[in-house]
Amino acid sequence: MPSPDNPNPTLPSPPFYTHIPNINNLRLATHSLTTTSGATLRPDILFRSAEVAKLDTAGWTAVRDIGVGHVFDLRSKPEVEKGWAGIVGDDASGKQDFRPGWIQAMEEAGVKRTWTPVFSDEDYSPEKLAERYANYMDEDVKGFVEAYASILTDGGKAYGTILRYLAGLSLPASDGTSNNGKEDEKRGALIHCTAGKDRTGIFFGLLFDFLGVPREQIAEEYQLTELGLRPARDEIVERLLTSPGFRKYMLAQSTGRPLSKEEMAQIIQGRDSEGSDTSKFPPEILEKGRQAALRMVGSRKESMLASLEMLNERFGGAERYMREKCGLGDGELEALRRNLVVEKKE
Repeated sequence: MPSPDNPNPTLPSPPFYTHIPNINNLRLATHSLTTTSGATLRPDILFRSAEVAKLDTAGWTAVRDIGVGHVFDLRSKPEVEKGWAGIVGDDASGKQDFRPGWIQAMEEAGVKRTWTPVFSDEDYSPEKLAERYANYMDEDVKGFVEAYASILTDGGKAYGTILRYLAGLSLPASDGTSNNGKEDEKRGALIHCTAGKDRTGIFFGLLFDFLGVPREQIAEEYQLTELGLRPARDEIVERLLTSPGFRKYMLAQSTGRPLSKEEMAQIIQGRDSEGSDTSKFPPEILEKGRQAALRMVGSRKESMLASLEMLNERFGGAERYMREKCGLGDGELEALRRNLVVEKKE
């Protein structure tokens, strides 16, 4: 059982920050990454995590101490307001899974926040949510690829905001000779969504691919989320399994009659609770549901590798995506490389 002083004792540190409680999947995203030229990525700038709404002022102070000065929140409005309940509904206990006042606590600790939702309110409709359920539950990797294609299609503005922040940082040159910023200024960016694996994951896949990190390394870093979510995985899976939409969708799949978007939307909106009693399900259907829920919270290397191929095929690669979808120009792209890549000294 994790203790308050070491809530995630089984996680490797680095890259995970195991001493900060009430936050899952918090890690340095650039740990051990190199580019194809052998350069390293600048440390203490790029961080990632799951949702942050359970941190109090002490927690945010600890986050700031590791180097985070700015948080970029990729979540949609329902998630910001309700945490995981914004996706799967309130649990049976009615207990909230977020802490009121977390933004105030963040500000008290001296950390700034920019809300950069990937999906608009319309894109977070029950119909769209039903599509994402289906993609993430797909046994084939193509489900994740389609989900990530949707994220890239909708996420250009949000990702552009983060990339411009990174390009605009005042940082030491790679030889350490200059620094236009304050010595004690925290410049690190913490990028997160709810689980910290999909919207956050494909953002880092995009950025690292642009910076020249080998795709095998990108995929291995992405797969670390399997470890990062492990402390919360059982609770997340149980909440998914008890949500009306998830239960009825899996039952429909097992009987060979897929639900229509309209039916699934009604269920997610809570207007159809048929099939809510899991005791009526045969064990094999329950196991199918559990495996599908595990896939939803999973982050297999194969999903990222296939998604990076999709980035090439559908968007023309990382740099073209940044130019066309994020609106970055030559100077900003050059600044990204200058700020984030530390070339080897001769």
